[in-house]
Amino acid sequence: MPPATSPKTLQQLLNATPFNRFYRFRVVSAAAGSCVIRTPYRPEFARPDGIIAGIIFIASADVAMWLAIAARIGIHERTVTVEMKTNFLRSARKEGFLCRARVMKLGRQLIYGTAECYTPSRGLLSHHTLTYIHLPGDQVR
Repeated sequence: MPPATSPKTLQQLLNATPFNRFYRFRVVSAAAGSCVIRTPYRPEFARPDGIIAGIIFIASADVAMWLAIAARIGIHERTVTVEMKTNFLRSARKEGFLCRARVMKLGRQLIYGTAECYTPSRGLLSHHTLTYIHLPGDQVR
């Protein structure tokens, strides 16, 4: 199935969101129902001991899933997170990482998926399961 939305369009959507001025996420790749983003290292992301704060992994997973859904159904469909479970498996210190999200089930109301934050050299850092919901009403224009 071809993507509903291209990586370039997803990056434009991301660039238009005020929160991305802080995070600076970059779309690496996208296909229908999946997306990989790069989260850069920034000193603001680290705790005093240099370990990347868990909230950065959570934000990365949530954004990657939002974009994976958009890659499947388009950017005008309104969806929001209703549940997320996170397992931290390994820490990262003063380094950026990638986050890959995949839509596992696209229902009429709920969308279920997974996201994994990782580095090519260190492997899996965190694993997330996410549930999104389609918002009722008109599509965003």
